[in-house]
Amino acid sequence: MGILSLLPVIVAVVLALWTKKASFALFCGVFVGAALLNGGNLWSSLVYVVDPLFLDSVADKSSMKVILFSLLVASTVEIMRVGKGTQALVELIADFATTRRRALVGTWFAGLVVFFDDYANCLIVGSSMRPITDKLKISRAKLAYLVDSTAAPVATLALISTWIGYEVSLIDEAFQAIDPIKLSAAGLTDVNAYAFFMEGIPYRFYPILALVFGLVISISTRDFGPMYESELLALDESLPETEPVNRNRLWLGLIPILLLIGISGLDLYQQGIAKVPNAEKIFEIIGAADGYDAMLKGSIASTAAAISLALLFRIPTADISKGVQEGSGRLMEAIIILILAWSIGSVMKELGSADYLIQVLDGSIAPEYLPSLVFILAAGIAFATGTSFGTMGTLMPLALPLVVQSGASYEIILAVSAAVLSGATWGDHCSPISDTTVLSSAGADCDHAEHVRTQLPYALVAGFISLLCCSLPIGFGVHWGITLLLGTVACIGTIFVFGRKLPESPSASVPT
Repeated sequence: MGILSLLPVIVAVVLALWTKKASFALFCGVFVGAALLNGGNLWSSLVYVVDPLFLDSVADKSSMKVILFSLLVASTVEIMRVGKGTQALVELIADFATTRRRALVGTWFAGLVVFFDDYANCLIVGSSMRPITDKLKISRAKLAYLVDSTAAPVATLALISTWIGYEVSLIDEAFQAIDPIKLSAAGLTDVNAYAFFMEGIPYRFYPILALVFGLVISISTRDFGPMYESELLALDESLPETEPVNRNRLWLGLIPILLLIGISGLDLYQQGIAKVPNAEKIFEIIGAADGYDAMLKGSIASTAAAISLALLFRIPTADISKGVQEGSGRLMEAIIILILAWSIGSVMKELGSADYLIQVLDGSIAPEYLPSLVFILAAGIAFATGTSFGTMGTLMPLALPLVVQSGASYEIILAVSAAVLSGATWGDHCSPISDTTVLSSAGADCDHAEHVRTQLPYALVAGFISLLCCSLPIGFGVHWGITLLLGTVACIGTIFVFGRKLPESPSASVPT
């Protein structure tokens, strides 16, 4: 259909930017695509949206595994929160936080511990570390920044999290939309989406450098811009303390996480070894396994353990039931977005959108620049809409087929898929309407406007370093290890050149 084949994604992006409602925008994009396929008949188009698009999306067994995995992990996280298990786990880190530096590094490390869900990270780490940071005269804005700079980045990098099912499914759906002949030409015959996802982790430059930036800020105790001003004001503040969490609940925070990771990882390995017993590389083993099946088994074990431990600790069944409902309910919008993203990917495949775009862009945009352009576009959409999930769902079905069919190298294909996820995270960090930005403010009990004002310079600097030192060089064949090294050096240099330490304060430490 020529340029009309791009209309669904154009409508989705424009409406997402205008309304800031990702689900509404994606639905309109799907409906427009259905209308094109049904000759403009509105009733037939509406029916086509439901059947076959929606039904085919959720009827697929792998899709249902993704949905169930996400719901189970979200429920487990909420049970752990209700039972004070994860809070007890995070408070273990607070034992060594007797100075400002230790408290900052401890907060950063706590953000890595709660890697399995960004929402849980924002609420649990912020509320758990707040009494320690208050006592050490660390501003609530600084706490909110450290929470926000670890929540989404670690969730998108973790091998097991509430993000991974969504991200892997988007990659898998995008591959399904590509001509098998062109996949074969790109060296992607029988590609495993989970293995491809894992190989792309080193190319997720912004999440990695956001973690590096937060760690260097914590270790150096240096700040610049509005954050330095906020830290100065905190030295003179007297904030109330909150009651500590019961450490007896530690097992409720630890065992479900260990089971989630351990059983998923073990099942991946066992599946892979059974299928390729002579494999030498871990990616070959994992690539032969069913990642969805392994994650589902891990999540089932994790949820069962969380419920059992909650009952053992005599948490009321009503609270457990409420935790399951609230945890899974909080994920419903993300699941709706996921189904819509699958549907718009199917529509674009039927319309031949990627093929047309390749014809138009052939020779006009060099593949070397695609990682940078996709990174910027994803960041812009995520900033305007405040949703990284919606951005991923909108761009992945377009960006991955585009780069595969452009004849780019395998490394650039990995970099482009990672750029969608990285750019979405960057824009999400910078956006004042982002859910994780709002929850970081809430978890740290920080004024939201102050959190946005103080975090924005840090997020912008880390994002531009990711673009200039990583995304651009990777397109021209520079190894990802070198680009990350350049980015890390740039982060450290920026902080030490522009950052300043606070003046000494007698109240800025706690006796051991």
